[in-house]
Amino acid sequence: MAGTTPRPRSPTTAGPTGEVQAWAAHRSLYVDNIKVLLIAAIIVGHAFGSYTTTEMFAYADVRETTLAPVTEAVLIALILPVGLFMIPLLFLVAGLLTPGSLDRKGAGAFARDRLWRLGIPFAVYSFLLWPALLYALYRPLGNAGGTYWSELVGTREEALDTGYLWFVGDLLLFSLVYAAWSALRRRAPAREPERDGGSRTNHARQGMVRFPHLVVIAAVVAVTTFAVRFVFPFDSQRYVDLNLYQWPECIALFVLGVVTARQGWLHGIPDRLRRQCRTATLVSAAAFLAVLGAVGVGGALDESSWRGGWQWPAFVFAVGGSALTVFEPVWLLAEAQRHLDRRLRWVGPAASRSAYAAFILQGLFLIGLAVALRPVPVPAEVKAVLVAAGSVAGSFGLAWLLVSRVPGMSKVL
Repeated sequence: MAGTTPRPRSPTTAGPTGEVQAWAAHRSLYVDNIKVLLIAAIIVGHAFGSYTTTEMFAYADVRETTLAPVTEAVLIALILPVGLFMIPLLFLVAGLLTPGSLDRKGAGAFARDRLWRLGIPFAVYSFLLWPALLYALYRPLGNAGGTYWSELVGTREEALDTGYLWFVGDLLLFSLVYAAWSALRRRAPAREPERDGGSRTNHARQGMVRFPHLVVIAAVVAVTTFAVRFVFPFDSQRYVDLNLYQWPECIALFVLGVVTARQGWLHGIPDRLRRQCRTATLVSAAAFLAVLGAVGVGGALDESSWRGGWQWPAFVFAVGGSALTVFEPVWLLAEAQRHLDRRLRWVGPAASRSAYAAFILQGLFLIGLAVALRPVPVPAEVKAVLVAAGSVAGSFGLAWLLVSRVPGMSKVL
């Protein structure tokens, strides 16, 4: 099994390139590769979602053209199983990295760092960038007839529209809770160490996360997700847009990462567990899609029936989705450790260093390019490809300029 211990690299020269190489010198390659690939995939998904009838991104509300039904059906069939693991995988990786960061900095410094690096971008984006961007989009096209405040803040059902940065808001909350818990735990009286080294070894082995534990986690996530969606239906934005309907899976994967970080998962997931999660993922995905396809063909599945409530499609969606969001991230993380723990030709240190900022900036390019292409008489499929390619390149390019050229920006992003 391939390990992921960071490889020492040669000293670097001064300047932005040298600084980013120094930043990358002690990082796991597969972690940075996962981050870049996932964020690029999210941007591509938002680009195609801008032209769907399901309105998977903000621009879809005012789209001038729509993907063909066949294209959209294929897109949904691909995005549904793939999209379910993206954010949970990011939470799993974040959880794996959290204990080490907290141990190095201490709970107080860790919390301050999270507030600085997550809280400031989240606040600036949610209160300034995203509302202004949406208002600039909707106002000329007739979707925002009132004032800026009344249309985008004051009269909406949710108190705060966080857009796609809900992930950052959730990660901030989870990180602060973990920091507080760690601080309280360290203040508690320490238990006497066990004298028998063999007992300690047996206890450690009993505490290792194994496949049956993941089955239990998936079952708990399924039940809690089904219950939560009575109050917060899928894709709802009630009270605050932090995707509360996804919290069971997000919390579960973050906690799983925190727990297994002490068990060496950051360096390598056991091969047997990788194979078990692969089988569970493929079986779950096949069963999930087969049920949804059969119901869809029969005409019994409408948009509201699976979003939440005491309806069997909602239960099937919660159970199938929960299985995928637990087993699939673990399997893909293990595969990344085996195959992505190397420098990829097209994913260098600059792309890795810019990924977080690119995730934040993607809306500028997704909406800007879609508006620029609005008068061009080409099919939606062509526009989606152009918006996707331009947004990935533009987001990472501008992010790199900000991180490497603007003083102080690297401390936030």
